[in-house]
Amino acid sequence: NDLQHAEFYIGLGSGLSWLAWAVKTPVVLISGFSEPMTEFQGENVVRIFNPDVCNGCFNRRRLDPRDWNWCPDHKSTPREFECTKNIHPTRVIESIKRLMK
Repeated sequence: NDLQHAEFYIGLGSGLSWLAWAVKTPVVLISGFSEPMTEFQGENVVRIFNPDVCNGCFNRRRLDPRDWNWCPDHKSTPREFECTKNIHPTRVIESIKRLMK
């Protein structure tokens, strides 16, 4: 109920983002571990994706559900999770403003 009546939802490509989208709540989707074609789309969805860094590992590798720090290409290096770390907060804020117009 809270999710359905929220002004918008900010999240990763997880179940809650899919649920928000399904109940027609505007979604700001911060993504990098999956390719853009993998996630939902729509007029009430803003997908934030950085194609200039490593991305899409979820589409290339099998997820290890036991590893909560799953970053198969750059685990334990300075580049670990660069797909989302390189999305600056100002980009998220700008996306929210654009979505709420």
